This record gives sequence, C-alpha cells and structure tokens, in this order.
Amino acid sequence: MKIRKILLILMIIFCVSGCTNLDSLSYDDFINSLSTKPKQANTYKRGYQYYIPKGLQLSDAGDNYAVLSSGSNNYYLYVDLVSYNEEKTFVYEKNENAVYSTRISYDGKEGYAEINLWENNQYLIEIMYNYAKIEVMVEESLIKQALANSIAILNSVKYNDLIIENLLKDDNLTYTEEIFDMFEETEKEEDSLEFVEEDNNIKDEEEVKDTDFIN
Repeated sequence: MKIRKILLILMIIFCVSGCTNLDSLSYDDFINSLSTKPKQANTYKRGYQYYIPKGLQLSDAGDNYAVLSSGSNNYYLYVDLVSYNEEKTFVYEKNENAVYSTRISYDGKEGYAEINLWENNQYLIEIMYNYAKIEVMVEESLIKQALANSIAILNSVKYNDLIIENLLKDDNLTYTEEIFDMFEETEKEEDSLEFVEEDNNIKDEEEVKDTDFIN
C-alpha cells in the first residue's frame, strides 16, 4: 500500500506539471491525493493564499474569487471566508444521478466532488474542500486534467485567521454570507458561474481594478 501511495503521489505531481497521460488514474485517485503535502502557494489575497498550477493563467480576481484560464476552459475559484471563520459543518449526500459523486474528508477538512454531464457533451466539475470551491466545464477528454489542476489548487489553500477576523469585523468584504454560503449552495441547482460573469460586467462598467493580487 505504501509503494502504491508513493507512486500515486508521483503520478499526480507529474500530471499537474504538464503530463497529459492520465488514463491510468481513477477519479478516486485524484481525490485521495488531497492527503498529500500541498504545493507552496504562489498567489496571495487578503486573508488567504493558494497555488496556481503551471498551464493556468489568472484572468480575473476579486476579494473572494478568481477566474483561471487554460485554453478555452475557465476554472472558477470561490473562497468562503465567512463559513471558514464560523467553522460551519458540512453534510453531503451522494448524488446517484451524477457521473461521479463523493464526499471528501481529510485532516478535519470537509467537502465533496461531483462530475455531471451537461449540454453539448460538456462536463461540469464541482469540487468543494476546506471552504473553497472550484467549478470548471470541460470536454470528457479533459476531465482528469481538470481534476488534477483543481485538487492542486484546493489542497494549497491556506487561511490567515487574524486578517480574516479583521476583515469580517470591519465589514471590508465585498460580498455577503448569503451569496457565498457554499454549504447551502450544494442543495440547490444554482449556476455559480453566473455570479462571476455578472460581477465581471459590473467591474467593466465601473472600471474597477484589483490591486490586491500579488504573483
């Protein structure tokens, strides 16, 4: 088992670094890689930090979200600082109608992963872990690459309790608990991607620039 785990870790690392032959890995293998040591963060925001894998480019970012692009595919990252600060508990029921559905629980961090077939043979991947969530829509051939990238990002998220406490105390966040309560969103079929698109339109109209991002 130890040898298999070491091989799995090495395969995941190579895959995130640019290897495209992922056929030998199952969906469960990618989820299980959350138990490995995370990548060092290379992106910093107020109250949290995370790692962006090679091949992904930051195309937009706000206080609690980022849009990462790879070719024509966009990864939508959301971070729920309110739920993290309140240490909300999470309960997930397996979706029997999904292509893939599983509950995630590692080192006291909870979440879930789902893959669902949408229109035009596109697959929506949703992964929530440690109060952060990624959504990405890809073709079937890119599902495993998207899983590798998403797991690498979510596994690397780290929070700064002092900064988050000050942000919430001073009401300096630009979103409300209701909009980004991921624990309730999992019970709804609400397209979270739509919020980012609307928020981007508002930004374009007001010409607001994000000066918090440091890479």
